[in-house]
Amino acid sequence: MNRAQKIAWFNLIVLLTALGLSTIAIGVFYFIVGLPMRGAICGFAFIGVVGLTGLSPILFRKEKKQASFDERDLLIAKKASLVAYSIFWVLFVAAAMIPWFIIGPKGAITVNYLPWMVFGGMVTVMLVQSVVTLEEYGWRNKDGGKQD
Repeated sequence: MNRAQKIAWFNLIVLLTALGLSTIAIGVFYFIVGLPMRGAICGFAFIGVVGLTGLSPILFRKEKKQASFDERDLLIAKKASLVAYSIFWVLFVAAAMIPWFIIGPKGAITVNYLPWMVFGGMVTVMLVQSVVTLEEYGWRNKDGGKQD
């Protein structure tokens, strides 16, 4: 398993853990504690765990003995970024336009929704980039074949 795969697995695990903890916290706050949904949304603070993905370059350093990135790795990284940002752009445009269609051109939206769009975009890009990277490498080994 090469460095890009390790980083992708780490990011995928951290993202899914953060989303899972946030969902559980919101459910607990809303259904068990009885907070209104507006208050229960503070359980989404577990998304801060996503900040751990910033440690991936430190945890998975480049090996000095061999080339860490060849042409195939570069193509996979480009494809993963292209797919991730393409999906992000579609979702970003939808997030911007759907309220306009629902509320109308003279309506107003609080700026509190802007951070949601930023975090949603960040999570989308990282999640899709990790999944595409792992898919291109075959999920397990660098040779592209899936091991059973």
